[in-house]
Amino acid sequence: MEPLSTKKSRRDRNMKESSRVSYMTEVMEPQIWKSFPEDLFEHVLARLPIATIIRFRVVCQQWNNLITSQGFSQHSCVQVSQAIPWFYITFEDNYRVMYDPFEERWYYDPNIFGIPILPVSSAGGLVCFFDFYYRDLYVCNSLTQCFKKLPAGSIKRWGRLGMTVNGIEGFKVLRLDDYVREYEIYDSVTKNWGHLAKVPECIKRPGYISFNPVSIDDTLYFMQTRPTGIVSCNTSTGVWTQHLIQAPLYSSNLELAESGGQIMLVGLLTENNVTCVCIWKVQKVTFLLKEVDRRQFSEFRGKSVSLACLGNKGLLLCYLTSNNMYYMVTYNVATRKWVKVCLPHGREPHAENRVLMHGIDFLITSLSN
Repeated sequence: MEPLSTKKSRRDRNMKESSRVSYMTEVMEPQIWKSFPEDLFEHVLARLPIATIIRFRVVCQQWNNLITSQGFSQHSCVQVSQAIPWFYITFEDNYRVMYDPFEERWYYDPNIFGIPILPVSSAGGLVCFFDFYYRDLYVCNSLTQCFKKLPAGSIKRWGRLGMTVNGIEGFKVLRLDDYVREYEIYDSVTKNWGHLAKVPECIKRPGYISFNPVSIDDTLYFMQTRPTGIVSCNTSTGVWTQHLIQAPLYSSNLELAESGGQIMLVGLLTENNVTCVCIWKVQKVTFLLKEVDRRQFSEFRGKSVSLACLGNKGLLLCYLTSNNMYYMVTYNVATRKWVKVCLPHGREPHAENRVLMHGIDFLITSLSN
């Protein structure tokens, strides 16, 4: 990954530089560090920020082998819950960047496959890519850059996709053809597609479910319109469920997010020509909505606004647009803090440069299955 330049104040740059110099001048006691147990290195590395782990891969071949090893993925990093996810943004011209909210920095993602691909789903640090030319699916660990091509399934038509990760046991990918109401599930343990079946008739209008599902344990949750509700699929059992919800009055652009295993609903709320981004918590049993927070955006007063939202592990990335106006902001569910995000230099949206977004949380998961 290559870091992209972002504008920061001189004071911020000076503070960061002084802290870096102070850190580099600290004395490392040879008596302590020369006997540091090697088996503890991976436990220390697993607790570092993602950007630091990536940089450590180029220190030496030994560290690169450690970070990309199966043991590091399965035993050390799985036990450590990364607090802040990264977000993956793809522009229409296949320009792809990742945003690190911890360092508030953009990174350019080179095309490691050499083909035009689009991230379509993610879970547990894995991201599923779709190749539009050959209609192939890939699953990639974005930290170790290990990837595998999935075998061809029975469903050929482009449709909805989602993936789940269950600890170190592997991952599952669901593919849905809403036109013929068929779905199948790939299991990384068996390395085969299974559960080829029809979506049950109790699920009304599957063609109106979203393309960006939320993954919690082994269940995928899709936002649905007409009727407004949430459709879920358990990728282990193949059981589908539909939950109708009462959409808030004057709300629009509703999307799902996740926070601590809890489903969140994010959308626009427009009253008296004033637009707010509003966040609701979806109750687990009743699926009733409870408002958590809202923020007003006076810049879009009286304008038609669109919202795209990504959310993993309690951090949301909201992107508002209206003609050539834009606003990007993150929201931390735990601290209830909003932070404005500047787009990468030269990526300000125009009519010919629309943004497609998909979110990734960078927990490390083994791809050995």
